[in-house]
Amino acid sequence: MKNAEISVSLVEDNPPLAEELERRINRSKGLHCLSVYTSGEAALKHLPKAPPDVVLVDLRLPGLSGVDLIRELRTLCPEVQCLVLTMYAESNLIFEALKAGACGYLLKRTRPAEIADAIRQVHAGGSVLTPLIARKVLEIFSKPTLVKTPVSEDSRLTDREKNVLQCMAEGQTRKRIVDSIGINTFTLDRVIRCIYRKLHVNCVAAAVSTALREGLVSPKK
Repeated sequence: MKNAEISVSLVEDNPPLAEELERRINRSKGLHCLSVYTSGEAALKHLPKAPPDVVLVDLRLPGLSGVDLIRELRTLCPEVQCLVLTMYAESNLIFEALKAGACGYLLKRTRPAEIADAIRQVHAGGSVLTPLIARKVLEIFSKPTLVKTPVSEDSRLTDREKNVLQCMAEGQTRKRIVDSIGINTFTLDRVIRCIYRKLHVNCVAAAVSTALREGLVSPKK
């Protein structure tokens, strides 16, 4: 394996699907499947000993759930980026995974090239969030009962960062963000990393919720 390759682990309880995903990842330029686990318990036991760059986690696992696994991994291996892998776009369950620290989600029917691109995005500090999940974030965190807190010096954002964060809060795609703001994908990833650092978060859901709570962005009308 070349040092430049992104290492990926799979947590999937369907062996045929896991094998297919492993083949897809290994065929993708710059990616390498490091390990495959059929349960959350197995991943929790072995993955921290040889952590990958990115882990794809099925949410509906037997025993330890995918959400609980993500939460544990974010504590044990904070440098590992977690991507949800699911059969259906179950917004409530996916949102719980985002709150637990996932960087986004993929459907199992997603094309191989898109899976590879999503892995590269989160490894670069970006995220994978659709308008559906972004709307769910807004529903939860923009309720009238939410108390706005003062903006701290550490979380002061540049105009560009605020614009990107506003687009993220509206659930805009990466392509639409780069087109509307007039930046390239490399710059977008850098801006997102800066947003995460300033807001002390590690996922889109946390960034948007913090921004809404501090009045940095406005809910989409």
